Amino acid sequence: MVAPKSASEPRTTLSVLPLKVGRTEFIKGGQHCWRFRPHFHAGDEIVHLLAGRARLYLRDKFYEVSAGDSVVVPAGFVHRFAPVDEEGWSFISEFAVRSPSPRLGYLPDDRSSLAAQAASILARRRTLQSDLDEIAAACSISPRYLSRRFRKEVGTSVHNFHSLLAIHRAKTLLRGQASLVEAALDAGFYDQAHLTREFVRTFGMTPGTFRSAWRAAA
Repeated sequence: MVAPKSASEPRTTLSVLPLKVGRTEFIKGGQHCWRFRPHFHAGDEIVHLLAGRARLYLRDKFYEVSAGDSVVVPAGFVHRFAPVDEEGWSFISEFAVRSPSPRLGYLPDDRSSLAAQAASILARRRTLQSDLDEIAAACSISPRYLSRRFRKEVGTSVHNFHSLLAIHRAKTLLRGQASLVEAALDAGFYDQAHLTREFVRTFGMTPGTFRSAWRAAA
């Protein structure tokens, strides 16, 4: 999600409610021209559009949804939302989190695919230095071919996908009430400010807001 231009612009809110096993996260966004960056979730996302219209981009297709519609985005699928017009849209998204460390569902079904090989290498990196040349060499292909194939198979760039992996690592740490600095550095970000920028771009809230919601749920 694109970061608001100023502190006065709206942010999303988060509430966490118990399930018999695990928790459910509810992200709510008021009427605004929300623009989500390409991202994925570890669990299925159910998006309820409360007002306005939005466009869901999923792989090489897009779908228009309007107030009253609900749409399910399967776990692991890279997608993004964008407004249809200047009226913007409001929504509630819900995610079931059934363990403190949910399994990331980012790999394609075919684990031998080029994208799966590259994703596995990225998942093992502890910094956000994607190093496309090195990954391409490990896959015995050119960087340009890797970049093109990865985007086609996964739905986003290698570096953006790498950033998303780090964000998911940070979320797991924050659910466990790690400090913001600890979550940032352990997930591979340069510092807390770097994590905050990427977190707001993706979810419209700060990592502090996310951590506080999980602390309240506990």
